Amino acid sequence: MSDALAFPALAASALTQAMGFLYRRAEVVLDRRAQRSEANEPLPPEEVPEVVVGDPGHALDFDPDEVTDERAERLETLMEVLGLYAENEHLVQEQEERLRRTLGRLRTLLEDVYGRRITFVGEEQRPTSGMRIVNRARDVHGVSRALKARRVSSDANPDILHTAEVVHPGGEMTSVEVEDLL
Repeated sequence: MSDALAFPALAASALTQAMGFLYRRAEVVLDRRAQRSEANEPLPPEEVPEVVVGDPGHALDFDPDEVTDERAERLETLMEVLGLYAENEHLVQEQEERLRRTLGRLRTLLEDVYGRRITFVGEEQRPTSGMRIVNRARDVHGVSRALKARRVSSDANPDILHTAEVVHPGGEMTSVEVEDLL
């Protein structure tokens, strides 16, 4: 997708589901960051709406270090804008462009925090929701692997970016090494 902030045009009910899903994820991130809930305190089971394609992971599976002050501030701002739509449901049904841009920004931010793609119905050109691995190296002298796994489901759809500026003689870069594909 050329526009990283693009968000699909969805039917009003699907758009409402997508908005609710992203909003709840942002709440979880901000609550855990502000320590309004304990890190080891379980959340009630999350119901992933049918509008989400693939595996978005669990709501608590994010690295708190990825929630910088800037990201937290942006999340809060985006959630304030989405509050406008919650109070004025007719705007959701009109496929308002501002809503779609806001959802695109929120999704991009949450994908950075969770390290996972979040894909919705209607985005055939976008990989399904799932794991994202980024491994950037400056100099590789030994072995650099982005993903080494004993067993991986054939349904797994990891998005892997594995780069190095220089691979020195004797160095090796392997993006994926899997022993057993299930």
